[in-house]
Amino acid sequence: MGFMVSVRNDLNVDLAEGQGVRRDNTFLHGLKRTVSWVGSKASDGLANRDEYHLSAKDGNPFARIMLLNGAPLELTEDGDIPPLYPVQVSVNSPIYVAPLSIAFVVFPDFEAEACGQ
Repeated sequence: MGFMVSVRNDLNVDLAEGQGVRRDNTFLHGLKRTVSWVGSKASDGLANRDEYHLSAKDGNPFARIMLLNGAPLELTEDGDIPPLYPVQVSVNSPIYVAPLSIAFVVFPDFEAEACGQ
């Protein structure tokens, strides 16, 4: 069984710099700014995120075969990397990461102030 982390901001506030955010912990600062965005923006409809879960076959960390969302990753006949298809999940559902695996999560409609400049 893996860990489950639930992050939620039910307050409709913007946690701006200098307002209760300690500067000595940049991870927490970034998390608070992100959670503030997730918790305070209105949605126009059903919003999904893309998830890519990489794990070793049969849970064996020494396996030579990797799984992407449960399907084996195999090179194409030309030796190229195959298409990498995500699983689409509602942004309101928790993110589950299995033990000894890696998850990449993409929020397609995420707007970050730094990315818009």
